[in-house]
Amino acid sequence: MPTTPRRRLTRRVAPPRPTYDGATDAESIAPSHRQTTESRRVSESVLRQAPYLAAELKRIAGVMTVCLGMLGLLTVIDRMR
Repeated sequence: MPTTPRRRLTRRVAPPRPTYDGATDAESIAPSHRQTTESRRVSESVLRQAPYLAAELKRIAGVMTVCLGMLGLLTVIDRMR
C-alpha cells in the first residue's frame, strides 16, 4: 500500500462572493451581454454543424430509399409467384 494518498482529503473552498446592496449601470448591462454572447456562441455552433447534419440527413434519406425500393421489389416478386 502506498505511503502517500492519491487524493488529498482536504478540500479547497473558494471564499464567499461579496454581496452588494445595489447594482450600478455597468453591472446591470452584464447579464444581457452574457446572453448575447451565449446566443452568438450557440448560433455559431449550429452554423458549424449544419453541413454535417445535412450530409447525415442525405445519408439517412438514401438508406431509406434503398430499403423502400427493396421492399417494393420483394412485394412485386411475391405477387408474381
